[in-house]
Amino acid sequence: MGRTTAVLYSTAVCNLDCTYCYINKNKGLKAIDRLLADSFADPDYYFGFIRDYFPHKGDLQKLEVWGAETFLHMERVHPVLHKLIGHYPFFRSFFASTNFSYPEWTDKVFDLLGQFAGYAPRRFDVTLQLSLDGPKEITDSTRGTGVTEKCLENFGRLLSRAREIPGNVSVFLAFKPTLSVDSMYRLDTKEKIIEYYRFFEELIQKVRNLNLPNLSVNHPVPNIGVPAPAGKKDGEFFAGLVKNCRKLEREGGHFRFYREITPFATNIRPKDEATYNYPCFNCGTGSTNVGFLPNRIISSCHNGFVDVLEDYEENFLENPDSSIDPKLFQPTHNKFTHTEKDYPAYERQISHYNAAGSMCRIAHTFCWSGRK
Repeated sequence: MGRTTAVLYSTAVCNLDCTYCYINKNKGLKAIDRLLADSFADPDYYFGFIRDYFPHKGDLQKLEVWGAETFLHMERVHPVLHKLIGHYPFFRSFFASTNFSYPEWTDKVFDLLGQFAGYAPRRFDVTLQLSLDGPKEITDSTRGTGVTEKCLENFGRLLSRAREIPGNVSVFLAFKPTLSVDSMYRLDTKEKIIEYYRFFEELIQKVRNLNLPNLSVNHPVPNIGVPAPAGKKDGEFFAGLVKNCRKLEREGGHFRFYREITPFATNIRPKDEATYNYPCFNCGTGSTNVGFLPNRIISSCHNGFVDVLEDYEENFLENPDSSIDPKLFQPTHNKFTHTEKDYPAYERQISHYNAAGSMCRIAHTFCWSGRK
């Protein structure tokens, strides 16, 4: 397989409880978080684990950090990061997903960026995926009252300190808006769709006004794949939303930066036959990514750390100080982790899904979309 990317999980806890999140917010996450903290206490653990799956110095090119809210404990990753930079000369890309909604966030971002400063003239690309669903009436409806204001305050603080970004680091701000089945209905007219995208254009303009060569931003289009049941009525409304977006694109003149505003439009590739290309049919693990967890467990999903509950049930039950409730163990839940013994079979399976034109891939895409 063409492995290029290692995935670490900095924390299992989050400061938010978004309505559409697929991670069940129960007290078991605190117990998992303690396991993650213990695993990072010795940076050689993850460094050695990663080297086993990226044995050549030219193998590792990127590190991703996922979890619940990554920057709550991003400092756990720093020692491993330094070891990876020192060992892999072609490692230059870093990615983290964040809800950027709490007071310490900006300081923690610049603390992370500072970790790369001492390696100049070697350059690094850092992508921060910022979860912001849209204007206040949309974001607050799914992420909680007051969250939009907190995010915008931190975004302003980040931009006010943008000139502190190390000279050998380029930062890409990638907004990731998600529409739940309910919040989608707020975009029921062309005028509301225009207002929605102009909200993001105001943020894009603020980045552009800085005119910094090492800071850039995306033009986000919402994702509507969330773990919630949807019926015929919802599908019909979504079809109308798509239709209105296409009309606005054809009309032109509504936006400063946007040319394409239709959800999932980039997944459609014009060919002689009808086709649909879903570029993220899995979380990447098994194709280019390998996710690493405590006790030599491999994750095959961005939220795979939740399955540590099952893997470490005996340890938790024997620990009288654990916050875990035995009732939280559900043997029927999805399995997103693998032992080192069974991971090669999973990786071979994904290679079939990943093949162009594979019927396995088509089937997996629709199953995955249904699960999500």
